[in-house]
Amino acid sequence: MANVRIDQNGLAKGPVYEPTAPAVHRSGVTAVDASDPADPSGGIDGQGYEYCRLDVSITGTGFTSLDVQVIFWNSRQSLWFGGAATQFTATGRYALAVPDVRGSIIFLKVTAFSGTSFSLSADYVLS
Repeated sequence: MANVRIDQNGLAKGPVYEPTAPAVHRSGVTAVDASDPADPSGGIDGQGYEYCRLDVSITGTGFTSLDVQVIFWNSRQSLWFGGAATQFTATGRYALAVPDVRGSIIFLKVTAFSGTSFSLSADYVLS
């Protein structure tokens, strides 16, 4: 039988939803990432979790657009693989859902910017 949580009445509980506390993923990013990270050390380790929410804060001047992409680490090949991409056309605070972390290591990569200057910070919550 699968590992099932039991409540105080001896009945099976539903799925567990225990999010982590928010933690910093990237802070003070002011330039486009020229390449993928060399290794997974700066990534978000999703081991034991299914979902990741990225809370992204963007400020800037002369801001036109900023593109980001979630990339996934392949440990067998020691390479990053591209996932979903998003374009922001205004500064602000945004929540990005990554529904298929499923134990992967992920990284939020800045892929393009149009404007004068920007600063990006991103926290994450795993669940």
